[in-house]
Amino acid sequence: MADAPRTEGERWAHDELARLLAARFAPAATGRFLMASFRRADQRRRARLEVARRAWTWTAVGTGAWAALAVAGVQPFRRGWRHGMAWCAACGWMLDWHVGMVETEDGHPRQLGPADAVTLGRAWLVPVALHSPTPAVCAAAAVSDVVDGMLARRAEPTRLGRDLEGLVDAAFAAAALRGALREGLVGRAAVGCELARLGAGLGYALYEYFGRAERPDPGFIRAARGTTVVRAGGLVAAGAGRRRLADALVGGGSLASIAITARAVLPPTAARTSLPPAARGRPRGCGRRP
Repeated sequence: MADAPRTEGERWAHDELARLLAARFAPAATGRFLMASFRRADQRRRARLEVARRAWTWTAVGTGAWAALAVAGVQPFRRGWRHGMAWCAACGWMLDWHVGMVETEDGHPRQLGPADAVTLGRAWLVPVALHSPTPAVCAAAAVSDVVDGMLARRAEPTRLGRDLEGLVDAAFAAAALRGALREGLVGRAAVGCELARLGAGLGYALYEYFGRAERPDPGFIRAARGTTVVRAGGLVAAGAGRRRLADALVGGGSLASIAITARAVLPPTAARTSLPPAARGRPRGCGRRP
């Protein structure tokens, strides 16, 4: 991947991560890294108070809606109110901590917009899916994924949306699969395939950030985007009680994603040498008489 120019915030993060890596994550260095991150977040928050206020407002609205539905006895909000409140607080803290990332990919400040609101709404569905992975909940998450992409392209994507959207998608998929597995709506093998895919993606991102102090390659992250609709359909099928169809879509979509991603990131020579000898083709002159 050709290195794209870094924004000021990305240069700061790169330098801090490089120092942490050079210190081999020693306790003192880790503490300094965390303190620098908190100071940086506070500086960005003070510098962009209007963005921070909108983030606080959205957090209050989401948390208040969860609390109101739980008090009214609406399920699964009532049953999962502890998870819901904790998750809303975590989402609000994450949003507040990353106010500085509400900027275009070339570093121009932006306000939180409709695409960010849709992504946050999908994040609030995570504890709902954990307790009740119904077809409506899974379909709503899938539709919101399409809508926030359209809105982001129309208004120019932000670094926040670019980097955190994938985390929200992974959290929702893991929660929905956990809820479906608990209710016997999907098989363990299919869940294992999808969790392996999610784990590989998370491991890669963590390695790039904390092992190399670099940004993850977007080609790796987005290589298998085309299979998203298959895996989303599997979640909907699981919620509808169509276990065989759910296993086929979730498991098959996950395996296809892994294969497509591997093919996208492996060098052509590595992909060729990984084939059995019969599939590589016969070298020129082999078997020919002089």
